[in-house]
Amino acid sequence: MGNHSTMNEWNDIAVIAPVSDIDIATVPRLREQLDTLIAGGVRRVLVNCQNVAFIDSTGLAFLLSRARMLLAREGLLSLVNTSPQVTRFLQIARLLDILHVSASEKPPIPVLAPNTPPLWSKTFVIREGVENLGSYRHRVAELLGTLPLSRDDCFDTALAVGEALSNAYDHACGGVGSSMTIAAYADRVVVDVRDCGCGFEIAPDEEPPESRERGRGIRLMRMLVDSVEVRRRTDAPGTRVRLIKLIG
Repeated sequence: MGNHSTMNEWNDIAVIAPVSDIDIATVPRLREQLDTLIAGGVRRVLVNCQNVAFIDSTGLAFLLSRARMLLAREGLLSLVNTSPQVTRFLQIARLLDILHVSASEKPPIPVLAPNTPPLWSKTFVIREGVENLGSYRHRVAELLGTLPLSRDDCFDTALAVGEALSNAYDHACGGVGSSMTIAAYADRVVVDVRDCGCGFEIAPDEEPPESRERGRGIRLMRMLVDSVEVRRRTDAPGTRVRLIKLIG
């Protein structure tokens, strides 16, 4: 593989996965990939650091410059699946407030007390037709903007919801019979997307097959929010996707 990285694009989002460290040897190739994406109109880039054990000063300068470039275009660059060592290095360099970083080991989701009511909840019946996807994503972003979430967390959660809705359109006859519920609590926001397809289920620690369109969406959702649960519905045929984003 050498110093090359893998790259995927879907729903106006790009994921770059370096196969080794981000340093003076690998930055030229990464710069070429990222600049091509930005020139092509991509505004949301995730750098999957699963195989990155070290980022040198050349790598940091590159990531910072492109993060600022995307920010100026109302976009966002994130580092996801960073190791504890890389996260600690970025913390020491005081760059966590500039680079949007998500560690590979996420804290467990606290259990809600039984019968805890949400602060508020909204339910939407999804209209048929994938052309409606953008309007739902914008509506989710508006609702999240009323919560004490950072701009980046709002952005990511709305994109994760968009992926869940895309699955509903793809696997349930254009979204017919699908619904979405957003519930806000003191420490989290919970989004349930239900479709009426044939039903699909995957364990939290199970890797989705690479060849499946739904599998790529699940990987992306896991990068963007704190918890992703994909289960067959018990109340009707279909799938329920539950996304949780912690507040604070």
